[in-house]
Formats: sequence, C-alpha cells, structure tokens
Amino acid sequence: MIRLATIPMGAELTGMFKTDNGEFFFNIQHPSDTLPEPENKAAVGVWNDVDLDNLDPMIEGVPVPVAGTPESQMTVVAQGSYQALGREGDIYAGALPFGFGNITNPDGTVSIKQSNDPDFNAFVPSNISGSEGYLFSAWEDRPGGVTRLSISKQNDGTWLVNDAMNVNFGNVNGTIINCFGTLSPWGTPLTSEENYEAENSVRWNDATYSTGYPNYADVKNIQEYLGGTYPNPYDYGYIVEITDAMAAEPVPVKHFTMGRVAHENPVIMPDKKTVYLTDDGSNKGFYKFVADVPGDMSAGTLYAAKVTQDATTDTSKAGFDIDWIMLAHASNADIEGWIRSYDGIDETDYVDGSTNFISDAEVATWAAGGAADDRVAFLETLRAAEAKGATVEFNKMEGININYNGAADNSVPFMYVAIAEVRGAMADTTGDIQVQENRCGAVYRLGLDMQYNASRMEPVVVGGAYDATSTADRCDPEGIAQPDNIEILDDGRVLIGEDSSNHVNNMLWVYNPKAV
Repeated sequence: MIRLATIPMGAELTGMFKTDNGEFFFNIQHPSDTLPEPENKAAVGVWNDVDLDNLDPMIEGVPVPVAGTPESQMTVVAQGSYQALGREGDIYAGALPFGFGNITNPDGTVSIKQSNDPDFNAFVPSNISGSEGYLFSAWEDRPGGVTRLSISKQNDGTWLVNDAMNVNFGNVNGTIINCFGTLSPWGTPLTSEENYEAENSVRWNDATYSTGYPNYADVKNIQEYLGGTYPNPYDYGYIVEITDAMAAEPVPVKHFTMGRVAHENPVIMPDKKTVYLTDDGSNKGFYKFVADVPGDMSAGTLYAAKVTQDATTDTSKAGFDIDWIMLAHASNADIEGWIRSYDGIDETDYVDGSTNFISDAEVATWAAGGAADDRVAFLETLRAAEAKGATVEFNKMEGININYNGAADNSVPFMYVAIAEVRGAMADTTGDIQVQENRCGAVYRLGLDMQYNASRMEPVVVGGAYDATSTADRCDPEGIAQPDNIEILDDGRVLIGEDSSNHVNNMLWVYNPKAV
C-alpha cells in the first residue's frame, strides 16, 4: 500500500468520490478545534492536479506527519494540492444565510443546528466534459442534511463554486445521520440514513433516553424540523435517492424497500437491479436488495446474509461463504402504508417495559409465517434478519463499492467492503463469525458472478499491531486504522480512507492487488 494523503489531526477522511475523469473529492470531518484557522473548520474539498485513474503505481507516498509540525495541521497530498470548496459556516454570498452545513427547517427559514460532519459526496456533471456540475454533500447529523454546490473547473485546474443550496427533505419528513453513499448508474445521489437506533424503536419516545444515536434530544430536533409534529421512528433509517438532481428543486425519495437499518452506503450493480447494503455499528447484518425493474428501486426483494467461516480464526486468512436468506418482497407504497399506522405516537404514550412499536412477539410471529403482512422485514430489518437465521455479528461494516465499468465488463469483477474494527461479536467464540480481534480493521474482497451475486468474502488488507497504551498512534501508522470509505479505480486499485481515532492524522491509502 502507498499513503496518498494525510489530513489534519482529529479529523476523519470522508466523502470519497472519483469522477469519470479521475478527479477526486473528499472531506475533512470534524477536525480538532485546537487547529489554527481555517483548518479547525470541517471542509468539503477536491484534490486538484491529479488523475487517479492514471496514478503512477510507483508514486512516492507522503510521510506520517510529525506532531506539532505544519503538516500535522493541514491536508497533505502526494501530488498537486487539496482545495477546500467550502468550510462549515460559509455563506456563499448569502446563498446559504445560516452557513454551509447548517441544518435548517424545510423552507430554510429556521436554523436548527450547525454541523461539522460532512460525509458523502457525489458529483453530477451537467456538461459532456464533466467540467461543470453539481456536488452533493451529506451532513451526518440529527436531523441530517444535504447541500448542493454548483461548481465549475477553471483553466488553472481549480474549481469555482457558483451557487449553493440545501436540499429540501420536507416531503420525506426529513432525514437523520446522512452517512456515506453512492451515485446511481442513472445519475442520482443515494444518501444513507445511518440510524444506529433502528432496532431500538422501543426507546424512540422515551424522554429519559440520553445515550442513543439518535437520542431523545435528537428526536426533539427532528420534531423542530417537522414544525412541531412528533416524528415517527419508522420514517428514519433508509436509503434516500435524490431524484431530479439538476433541477431547481431536487426531489428526495426514501426507498423503504431496502430496509431500515444503520445504513452506511448502498452500491448498485450494473444490472441496475441488485444493490448491496452495509449496516454500521455492533452486532449488525449485511443485506442485498433486488429490484423488480432495472433503474427503479421502488419495489423488490430484500435479503440478509448468512455466512460460514473458513476453518481458521486468523483474521488475515479467514474468509466467509455467503448464502442469502430472503426476508420479503414489497413496494415503497406498501411499506409507507405500514409506517403511517404508527403516526401520532409521542413521549406521552411511552410506558417503561412496554413498546408502542413492533414487539418481539410480533417479530417471532412474522418469522414463523403467522403475520398478516411483511412490515417486520422492512421496519425492523435487523430483528427480522436475526429471527430468520441470518448473521448479525458484523462490527462496524462501512463503505462498500465497485468500479462500475470494471464490474460491467468483468475486468474488475470484485466488490470491496471495509470493516472498521474486527471485534465484539465477530471476535468471540460463539455464532457464525469467530475470528481474532483486530482493532485496526480490515478490508474484504467479494467476487461477483455474471449475475452480480456475491457468494464469498475474503480479507485482503488487514490492520497492523494495536497498542492501547500509546499516546500517539495506537494502530501502526504503516498500515490502516479503521477503514471507512472505499473507492475502486479503473485498473482495480483500491482507495481506502480512514475514520479513526487510532491514528492521530487519518490517512488515504491506495492498495494494489496486482502487486501482492
């Protein structure tokens, strides 16, 4: 591996997105507030003067920054330069009166909170050359948000921001924790609602719940977004497609069909039907969705993975065979009808020891085939997967991605997924997964057959030694620490971005499978 970039101390590297021209956007999420201005402000930016698809395989990597040096307080790239297109609070000549990253109510008249957590980026070109277009950037907060910047490339290779706006999510009752995502094959951004509490709906209207993500205070912020209506928990935890991306008012669509979990990101295969979905957090699942009609995610079948581990506990060697357990088939319209039956429930309805939402008994009845409908599969997806015998032991399953053209023509017939930390249920002595703990994480490769089915995953990059006593880098700085975003280059090389407190300065790596 080669270290292509390091970012300011305290920050996470998010929002990795490569254009068809080899240009590369990435973000600086919540840098340390002790840094000098403007580096103490979160940034959405672009790496200029580089073509990642033609990156020299022998490029000299950047060194690990020395603490206290200027390099430790800024973004350093192996060639060219990093340009911040915007930092938290920027108003863009009044286009964003409350500031870049500020979460406002649907009509933009009320500021709810300022975020410093930019995550997902997607660039939608508006001309043939790709020199102009719209950059969509998600804000990983409660409520969540997405900003659209109109940008154009200048003769000197830098980018100019021409206009800015916030996407209005009022038609889908807002969003939460907008995490990583992808661009669909038909050019629409897909942002992920990373609802860590998706399987904990029982606490949604508990006014004493202060430790969740989201917690009761976050729910009240969403209520403010909705103009006073107490939010329905089953409205949050989905993949949100931003349709009409280049229109004056883009139109968000929540795809309830892909299940309600802590979505990290979806990746749509070249058949325009098959979608793989990761679930972030502890004791989580891995999912596949197959649409009825190519290019239309509004109806289809949801599956959950059941894995069988190889006969070794060595994390660097143990792969997994994958079987897909069908959960259910439904349409967005079907599921929204079920969701609406839970409207109007608030904190006054909460009773300790009971639930106002789907109960364990209802999940068990559904799994046994005795339910009147399949709402459990789509509204309580993790609980449904577990009840059907799927593997729910993954820990911090993060970015998943393909090289679209390489998957389509079989030149790069692989999908890659990051596991930020191999621990917890993955590293115990029970269940489907029983490998050795690795606090620095691993990246797995999944082969794709001609129908884009993935039936096996194997480790290809595994983090190095972990030192819990270190006051600096707890993970070896010559290897990955808690990999997150994944991007696949045209030649099959893999970009790996870090989201970690185990490196003082998070890093961007390129892994070359052909060099192994």
